Amino acid sequence: MLLSCSGWACTRLISVSKVPGGNPVALRDPDAYAVEFMICDFCGSYFCDRCHASGSRLRAPRCTSCGGRLVPGARLEQMSGRARPAAAEHHDQGVRHLESGRLDDAVRELDEAVRLRPEYAAAHRMRGIALSATGRRAEALAAFEQALQRDPSDVVAHFERAGTLLAMERAAEAVAAYDQTIALRPEYPAPQINRAIILMNSGRDAEALAAVDGAVALLASGRAVGAGRYDLASAHSVKGAALVKLGRYEEALPAIDYAIDNGPDSWNDHYNKSYALERLGRMEESETARGIADSLRNA
Repeated sequence: MLLSCSGWACTRLISVSKVPGGNPVALRDPDAYAVEFMICDFCGSYFCDRCHASGSRLRAPRCTSCGGRLVPGARLEQMSGRARPAAAEHHDQGVRHLESGRLDDAVRELDEAVRLRPEYAAAHRMRGIALSATGRRAEALAAFEQALQRDPSDVVAHFERAGTLLAMERAAEAVAAYDQTIALRPEYPAPQINRAIILMNSGRDAEALAAVDGAVALLASGRAVGAGRYDLASAHSVKGAALVKLGRYEEALPAIDYAIDNGPDSWNDHYNKSYALERLGRMEESETARGIADSLRNA
């Protein structure tokens, strides 16, 4: 049997086997499989041996998601028939509502989860995401603070808090929050890209270019974690825009073309391409790109 590790951005599978010592296939590929793991006795999350806290001789390790006690994976069969606590059910239902766009229902379920279990860090974080999406941003910030008090290593809470600050037009605080996220997980590209966008929008184009070049290098290296499908295209889009603003039009075009070819349709990329081509005297190509930009913008 294979289980998924609940550690953030962990891609390892947990191999549960009756073979003494563990499944030989899993043992030969420790980067893909774990044979040692822990289970949260409250929310039921599984953590591979690289993702759970170590604990101590006097204190069992705790689940970063809900604060529950982690127990050895050997107790999986014993724990599998237990009823889930109400707070965990409310959390899971809230997440399902959030994923389906039922934001008010999500908030209600997550309100109940944190009422029943105030130490439920993941429920505070998901509640913050739902509140931010409904426009209740001050409440969302408070929820993210609650999550981070309980789990300071929650990279998603840091990232979402930064996005909420940006939505509130608190750009300097958003940059600081993205800096915290990057310091926590330097191999996570999304906060680097978002930080570069804020810098560019603030007129700090050279800094933005340096920041996004770091994100491009990270994504190209294969070391990135938590990367989204379009992160590399987004990074090239920001790089192209920064190069245009710096007047480096020839350099901008390959970056913009990469974003156009590999990301979702964006009128802004085509507009930047049109502007760069115009500045280079390639008027016919510029008009074509401008037409695409206008059609996408008006769609």
